[in-house]
Amino acid sequence: MQTLGERLQEARQRLGVTLREAAEFTKIRTDYLQAMEANQFESIPLADVYKRGFVKVYAKYLRLDDEKAGADFNTHHSAKAARRPLDAAGEEEPAFQPVAGSLAVNRDTLIYVVGGVALAGLLIWAFFR
Repeated sequence: MQTLGERLQEARQRLGVTLREAAEFTKIRTDYLQAMEANQFESIPLADVYKRGFVKVYAKYLRLDDEKAGADFNTHHSAKAARRPLDAAGEEEPAFQPVAGSLAVNRDTLIYVVGGVALAGLLIWAFFR
């Protein structure tokens, strides 16, 4: 079975497009395209969300199924999938819990602060006019 990178490279070669031409059209750096075709996604110094987006854009340019390419990236190359043990696949990350004693601003307090700043600005403007 072909890797995602091999499929990308084969599709590009089938279309007779150089890496430089693909980079110019997709606006993806040539070295990133080379890394994707070599299946070395970890060498691209970006977050997985950008890498996945690049894969989808490149696949669409190469007339491949961009959704399948994005799903293949998620399955085989995302850092989160690589770190997660197989038995923990169904577990969800815990919800955010604010730290006790942290600054909490409710709606009324925010309105008073914004109104006070606006009033102070108006008074300063009137005084120096």
